[in-house]
Amino acid sequence: MIEIQQLIEHDELINYLPHKGKMFLLSRVTQHDVNNHTITSEYDITENCIFYEPEFDGVPSWAGFEFMAQCISALTGITNTIKGRTPLPGFILSVMEFKADVGYFRNNTTIQMKAIEDFRDEENHVYRYICELYANKNDEKPVVTTKVSVMETEDAEALFGA
Repeated sequence: MIEIQQLIEHDELINYLPHKGKMFLLSRVTQHDVNNHTITSEYDITENCIFYEPEFDGVPSWAGFEFMAQCISALTGITNTIKGRTPLPGFILSVMEFKADVGYFRNNTTIQMKAIEDFRDEENHVYRYICELYANKNDEKPVVTTKVSVMETEDAEALFGA
């Protein structure tokens, strides 16, 4: 079994996710547990973020689901790598009970995402996670909460067509 350090910085983390370029929305993973299916990741908000809105000097909170989905993608990529499998692409099936207490994540801050799996259908590769997003990595209370269901697939074309 492959061992992966708890702290995974951007340049190494990019190996575990299919996202590239401006759609890669994680700066680091600070904790992961493949047995208990939990992960904590961070993203440094800057003007380079694809969702950045200059008139508000930040990123709208509705984009929080994408940050959390990539946090989940990192966990599945890390899990597959540890188990000796190639990381698979995943798709968001649903975003449920999305609640945001802020309108924007401010420029030059570091947001933190936490995800814990609460449903697993191993046969169909469908998983659901309870997710929390903190406007500052040192905050004690999340400003965005949601549940995200995802599905991994080895063959997206067979699933969705050409």
